[in-house]
Amino acid sequence: MENKDSRKRYEELLFERDRFKKQANKYLGLYIHEFGELMTVLFKIEISCIKIKKMIAFCQLSINRCEPVNVDMMNRVIDAEMTEYNERLEGMIRDNDACKELTTITQNEMMAIKKVYRKIAKKLHPDLNPLTAGNEELSELWNDVSSAYHCNDLAALQELDIRIDSALEKLGAAVEKSDIPDIEDKIKSLEKEIEEIISTDPYQYKYILDDDSKISDMKEELQNEIKEYKAYEESLKNVLKSLIGGGATFLWES
Repeated sequence: MENKDSRKRYEELLFERDRFKKQANKYLGLYIHEFGELMTVLFKIEISCIKIKKMIAFCQLSINRCEPVNVDMMNRVIDAEMTEYNERLEGMIRDNDACKELTTITQNEMMAIKKVYRKIAKKLHPDLNPLTAGNEELSELWNDVSSAYHCNDLAALQELDIRIDSALEKLGAAVEKSDIPDIEDKIKSLEKEIEEIISTDPYQYKYILDDDSKISDMKEELQNEIKEYKAYEESLKNVLKSLIGGGATFLWES
């Protein structure tokens, strides 16, 4: 059976968990804002190296079998194998573009957002109000709240607060604080989840982003990796050229 202190602790942990998740999302955006372009350039070269290595392996296998290299088949096979890499690259480019316009908000705005969010969460959080999970309208409203909170959209949160009150009134539902089963286990689970969030990336990116020297070191490290991969890419191209110039026969399908 829960007591008043347990419920208060549980509510506070829910809000704390959501706050740390929001901060982790912010640090991820700032990390991409700082390093995204260099990371994308590096990944493009890595993809190029992977593709050339696959071409070399395909050519070498054909040569070992004393068969002509079927260029059309090679392109089809390798293009199919590269789909996942290209999709990841497209995702990186989208994330990078989205974070270019990243803006910060003032402390006062952040406090206002937290205040409205906590007010709404006490009424609608699925772990506090059993009506939310079982009602389509309330569930959609909660999803909108989560999205607005993570996007720092104070105006949207304020509008949602009014809509939620109206939705609850239509249901004739005052928010009842029903007992939360296994509350002590849920408290332990939340404490563990919070510890996991703050001890791993992307939350840990804050320790790089808060230090100008670490940002500089990270950029230098990425630039050095790009140089190394470019040199590796050239060496792979030379291997491929040697196969082509070494008597391999190439077949193009008509």
